[in-house]
Parts: sequence; structure tokens; C-alpha cells
Amino acid sequence: MARTYQVTTGKRVISWVMARMAAMGVGNYVVLITTGRNSGRPRKVTLAKISDGETDYLVSPYGESGWVLNARANPNATLRQGRMERPVTLVEATGDKPGLVKEYYEREGFARRFMDVPGDAEEADFASVPERFPVFEISDAG
Repeated sequence: MARTYQVTTGKRVISWVMARMAAMGVGNYVVLITTGRNSGRPRKVTLAKISDGETDYLVSPYGESGWVLNARANPNATLRQGRMERPVTLVEATGDKPGLVKEYYEREGFARRFMDVPGDAEEADFASVPERFPVFEISDAG
């Protein structure tokens, strides 16, 4: 069984470092700004972006987290990386994306213990991912 994500001092430090990396445009980290589904206020979260070679995606290793629920309620968001900021539309992937989630799992070691799959996970272990690990395609707002 996967661990439950809890915010600790160490995780706050890691989140702060990831946010700084995104602010400097380092690596694949981005700041996603969504509109709060209840408050209507801007909500920021730092995430690791992943690509299949043609399209960029955001994966939620923690299931239906706040940003996922906000994106479902209002898919228009802003993506910030370094000095670049662009309006985007988040489209939830309807087809299974087990290969993409597996790649995310392998690349983003911090999330592994929360993803409830075996340590030597194969692509088949991610076959039921849509409800457990929501995936959103990032497309330019139009």
C-alpha cells in the first residue's frame, strides 16, 4: 500500500528548492497556476513536466490532488518556467498512458513511495493508472 503524502519540514524544503529551480528555468520543473475551484483565487504548485517527444504532460503521483481538481473545474491555467510564462489549457488524458507514467515513476524518485506499484514496476503495472495517477496534456490556450 502506498504511503499517504504528508507535508513535513523536509518536504517543504524540497518544494522550496523545486520552486526555485522552476523560477530559474532549471530542469523540467514548472510552476502551474490554476484557479481555485472553490475560492476562485490563483493556486500555485511546482510540478515536474514530462514529454512523450511530441507533447508535454503533467502527472499527479498523489492522485486527485488540489491542482487536479482545480484543472478539472477550470482547464485554463498558466505555466511558468524561468522568465517564460504562458497561458495553457490542461486536457485530461482519456486514453491510458502507462508508458508515460512509468517514465515519470522512473525519473521522479521522490514520488515512487506514494505511487503504490512494485519497485521493479513494468509498464503493465501502470495499466490502471488513469484513476490513480491523473495525466493532463498541456496545450497552448487558444
